[in-house]
This record gives sequence, structure tokens and C-alpha cells, in this order.
Amino acid sequence: MDIKPRDNVILAFQHKEPYWIPNSVTDCDIVLQSAVMERYEGKTTGFDEFGLEYVYNEEANGPVLKPGFQLVGDVDEWEDIKFPDLDNRDWEAAAARDTAGWDRKNRFSIVQMFNGMFERAHMSMGYENVLMGLLTEPEAMEGWFRKFTDYRCTLIRRIAKYYKPDAVMIFDDYGAKESMMFSPDVFRDLIKPQLKRLVDTAHECGLYYILHCCGYYKPIFPDIVELGVDAVHPVQVSNDPAELKGKYGDKITILGGFDNVNILDREDCTEEETRAELRRVLEELGPGGSFVAWRSFFCSQPEAYMDEYWKIVGPVKAAALDQ
Repeated sequence: MDIKPRDNVILAFQHKEPYWIPNSVTDCDIVLQSAVMERYEGKTTGFDEFGLEYVYNEEANGPVLKPGFQLVGDVDEWEDIKFPDLDNRDWEAAAARDTAGWDRKNRFSIVQMFNGMFERAHMSMGYENVLMGLLTEPEAMEGWFRKFTDYRCTLIRRIAKYYKPDAVMIFDDYGAKESMMFSPDVFRDLIKPQLKRLVDTAHECGLYYILHCCGYYKPIFPDIVELGVDAVHPVQVSNDPAELKGKYGDKITILGGFDNVNILDREDCTEEETRAELRRVLEELGPGGSFVAWRSFFCSQPEAYMDEYWKIVGPVKAAALDQ
């Protein structure tokens, strides 16, 4: 049977039983779009196209926002923030560069966009200012979220036209490790309507919409499902991924579900701990589809992770292809 990894991932996104449990490392092509420099990606200091300044952090092995830097003094000044001009760039060249290594026939393709509407707000206007603004200046925050979503909807359309991926993956963290950064009511009043626009835009373009959201956000998970989000990542253990899949697995796909913070991403995580965590998650979340084994970005034992994955999944995949 000639089943491509891409087709197998799509089965998971369609909430059908895939032929084997798909994984992000070998079955997906994933790229951070570079047509618009929404985050400085160099190894010294520099600015993104919104004007935010970054410094390279050796410990993080990447650029971080310069401490104390923000574009405006408070949320009521958000209209002073300048947005990138999406018309003034060579989209065809950017798409060709970013997708040069893609295997469109065999692998599921994803374009990532960092810093969604909430993250970009507190990066630009200050974290405390934004948290206070959500409560005391909701009209200003609603204006910001609407304007940023206008920009991002246009960006999604350009990505769809020139990159032609299977999915877009938008990063916007709403939770800390064990609690949300704002109340579910704030999410529903201010963020949810704009997130709906983003999801609808992706779907109108024929793309799946993946929401990357770190931390705890279980109270708003039903809202995320209601919006039509196709998949969520990484669904950390504080959200009880097995419970969520049991309730909503016929409507949304889980990418991850691993205990990244306490196990996989620990610097002293052992090979056996990694293997045991992989086995646990595949056993809990793998059956029935709506799941992709998405390895954490900072997994300290990536070789052990993939070796154990192939021990479990390899024979199943081989049997499916031999049919």
C-alpha cells in the first residue's frame, strides 16, 4: 500500500485512524516564515519589522527581547505602533527560499508565525501594562487585537498564495505552568472573536489552523474547539491531554501531550525517562487518531526519543505499507 506520511498526518487531522502514529520529525516539513521579519533572528543584536529590539542570549540559544524595551508607554498608545508593509517585499523569492527543502508529495507542510496577538501586545506595550489594560482599558485592547488580526489575516493570505502549505501554526501563549494569564471571560470577550477571524481566514485559504499555546488553558479549551481550530500544540500535562482527547478528539487534533517541563526538556533527563514518557503518551493518546507525536523543541534526549518511537511505530508502519 502506497501511503505517504503526508496522507497519514492528514488522516490524524481529519480525526480518522491513521495507518501509524505520525510524528513531526519525519512526517512534516516545518518552517518559520522569513518573508516578514517578525522576530530578529540574528546572533548579535537587532530589530524586527515592528521596531522591537532583541539581544542574542547564549543560554536560550536565540534572540530574546531586550529587557525593559517596549514600543509605547501604555496600551492607549497602541495606534502609534507601526506595522510591517506586507506589499513591499518579494513574496515569491521568500517562499522559494523558505520552502526549498520541502517534500510536498511525501510530507505535511507547516508555516509557523511567532508572537500572536497577545504575545505581540505585551512585547510591544509591556507585560504589566497589557494585563492591566485587559481589565481597565478593554476598548484599547480590543482595538489592538482587531488591528493586529487585520495584519495577520493578510499575512495568512499571502502565505497561502505563495508558500502553499498544508497548515499555518500561530504561536500565542495564554497560560503559565499551572494557571492562565488572564480570565476565561477576558479571553472570550477580547481574544476569541479575533482568533475566530484568523481560523476562518486559514480555512478560506484551504489551510489547517494550528494553535501553539504553552501553559495551562484547559478552561478555554471548549472555546478553542468551538472556533474550529484544527490542532493544538503542545498541550502540556497540566491540561490533562488524555481527558481533552477523550472529550474533543472527534473535533480537534493534539500535537504533543508530553511532559516537556518536568521530563523531556530537563537537562538531566535520562534516556530511560525519555523512552518511558514517549511510551506513556503513545499509549494514552495514539489510539483513535487525532494525534501527532510532536517532539518538544528542547528535548534533551532526541536520539532516544526517536529510537523508542521507531521501536513502537516502525513495525506498524512497515505492516501498513506491506498490505
